[in-house]
Amino acid sequence: MDFTENIRDIHIGTIIQEKLTEKSMTISEFAARINKERSTIYDILRRKSLDMELLIDVSKALAYDFIHNVYFKPQTSSTISISIKTEEALLKKINLLEEFFCFLKSKE
Repeated sequence: MDFTENIRDIHIGTIIQEKLTEKSMTISEFAARINKERSTIYDILRRKSLDMELLIDVSKALAYDFIHNVYFKPQTSSTISISIKTEEALLKKINLLEEFFCFLKSKE
């Protein structure tokens, strides 16, 4: 199985639901953190994929780097994994990704 096949098997909504459960965060609290309605959150949890901007917002709200930990996780034992040891380091990384995303968007 190659990288693209692995990506297609990911259901991001299910993974977000797992993180909400791990953090004991309610749907209402999560909705407030990403400035969305509860009904939108239920829609997100049913989605197989999300656009990058929304995924960054979700990552910030849950202090979890979905981009690296879900989509770029090691595919083999020989792949080097980047581990994030603190939430502060994670948030810095997410902020850099957001700045990069905004930079790319401004070039469109």
